[in-house]
Amino acid sequence: MFGFLKGLFGDAKPAPKPVPKPGVKARPAPRPAGKPVMTEDRAKLLKQAQEVHRAKRKILDALSDEDRAKLVSMAILTFLNEGREPDNKK
Repeated sequence: MFGFLKGLFGDAKPAPKPVPKPGVKARPAPRPAGKPVMTEDRAKLLKQAQEVHRAKRKILDALSDEDRAKLVSMAILTFLNEGREPDNKK
């Protein structure tokens, strides 16, 4: 049953990290080529996104347990139906 997980994670232990020699400074890892540089505009955009997220989070925190459960079930049904209207034929 767990063969799938063993295939993903394997039984082998990860190789130990190399220990730097004393007196030798380690160079910082090079930045990946696809990673963008943090500019002022990007930093402002991220800060605004965090503020919007906090505001929406406060709205969700104010919901009652019953309303939150209804919202979660509606979200699950929407994902299962892939955005289509659910069939009401039961």
